[in-house]
Amino acid sequence: MARPARVRPLSGGTGLRPLQLHPRWLSAVVVPGAQGSSKPPADPLRTRLRRVEWPKELEVVRPLFQDYRDWLADHQDAAPSAANRVRRGLAEIDGLIAALPGTYAPPRGDVILAFSEGELVACGALRGLEPGIAEIKRIHVRADHRGPVFGPRLTRALLDRGRELGFETVRVDTLPSMTAAIQFYQDLGFVPIPAYWPHPVAGALFFEYRGRGRGEKGEQPPRRGPKAVG
Repeated sequence: MARPARVRPLSGGTGLRPLQLHPRWLSAVVVPGAQGSSKPPADPLRTRLRRVEWPKELEVVRPLFQDYRDWLADHQDAAPSAANRVRRGLAEIDGLIAALPGTYAPPRGDVILAFSEGELVACGALRGLEPGIAEIKRIHVRADHRGPVFGPRLTRALLDRGRELGFETVRVDTLPSMTAAIQFYQDLGFVPIPAYWPHPVAGALFFEYRGRGRGEKGEQPPRRGPKAVG
């Protein structure tokens, strides 16, 4: 079993504890070699990232976001006292899915797709919160392709895209059990911050990034991809 990632919290501990995960998709990234992985980690040389072609690929993005919403709906770790907040959050996601691309298309945001040997296996999104500040959302990797490849690559690409769109600060939240995600966020230069929205999961962690972290050079996906997405 992987050891919990070490976080420099604002106050108190990290509140790490097990969470139930949707069987089809895994939010953020899991620890390499985690139980249940059906494939070896993807070969970075056979993976590629690219931006969504709006509006042409609207119906490529919508099912990915719906899978993420279904994962949240099935999640069993939310405190009973947060039930109303969970319902409101799911309703908000339903509205975002119905209104796509909405805030997830330039100039307010963007979505990046990840492919392994030509197969769509992961995505990550960026949306503006306020002038100069954006938020990374919806980084999730298909369960049969989880491992160390896609989470960090998508995050770097989204940071680069945020700079292109004029955002100086990028924020992200993650669940307390996502130890690999917590670790690579910190490795990239994200630092813990107070909660910037009322997350329904107790102990959720919030991070912020300003500028390049620890000399990391981001990855820029090409603008155009293949005509068909499979």
